[in-house]
Amino acid sequence: MKGKGSWRTGHADVSGFRMFYRDWRPAGGEARPPVIALHGSLVQGSMWLSVAEGVGGARMVCPDQRGYGLSADPGGGEAAADFARDAVALANALMLGRFVIMGHSFAYAIALEVACMEPGRVAAAVLVDPTVRTSSGHQQNLARAGERPGSFPSFAGAVRWFRASEEGAWPRAGLNRFMRALMVSDGGDGPCRWPYARERLLRLRAFQASGASDYGIRRAPEVKCPVLIFRGGLSKRFTAEAERRLRRALPPGARTVLCKKSGHFPSVNEPKRFHDALRKFLAQTR
Repeated sequence: MKGKGSWRTGHADVSGFRMFYRDWRPAGGEARPPVIALHGSLVQGSMWLSVAEGVGGARMVCPDQRGYGLSADPGGGEAAADFARDAVALANALMLGRFVIMGHSFAYAIALEVACMEPGRVAAAVLVDPTVRTSSGHQQNLARAGERPGSFPSFAGAVRWFRASEEGAWPRAGLNRFMRALMVSDGGDGPCRWPYARERLLRLRAFQASGASDYGIRRAPEVKCPVLIFRGGLSKRFTAEAERRLRRALPPGARTVLCKKSGHFPSVNEPKRFHDALRKFLAQTR
């Protein structure tokens, strides 16, 4: 069920570039800490539209991270720590005091960085199908990045490609809305493209595969706040073994919600289970 509220949009100057964000304001005000929701490396902030509306009662700030969507690309700063400083700067620009940090896919490492940078402000962390990879996994991911199509001749073609390349159950209406929000197009069934440039993705992947990479679980033991993990039961990016590695690194108390029919996008594959679990978790944060 869609919660009552409204969307606002804006730009903030952070880390030397202009960051675009969407801001869900629930009807009746904010009874809990707001959520800063960070998207994965293949999407943009609009991936959270249905989540914010589905949870309903929590304010949710959904930025396009550097080089994605409507945010500018500063041309550098690929570390998780760089993205984390952007998120903290946005929280400061919006005068957010205490907040929840949520990260999907590669942004789980960014969320962990934020939680460690601002332990007095981060009320909780939510990690959505985090890509907990080994160094060889990052090398393989770099190779795959160059093979991804950058655009499609039609929106229907993009939907078919996405459905075929991503595991999990895909409710038709949910997938269409997700892709409409995600892809850059004129809104019709004509040509469309991903919300980032190929060079932007390759730059990020090259850093993640390098010896300088700070993407991983090294910050997990330092996290002091409650942690909720979502794992897609069919996800190839976050396996049961990867979950065990992450859970061993985190302090005791982190819990996992398994979405059995989901792949890498449990918020779209199993929206009710995702929304219900996230709503319950946020209701307990202070």
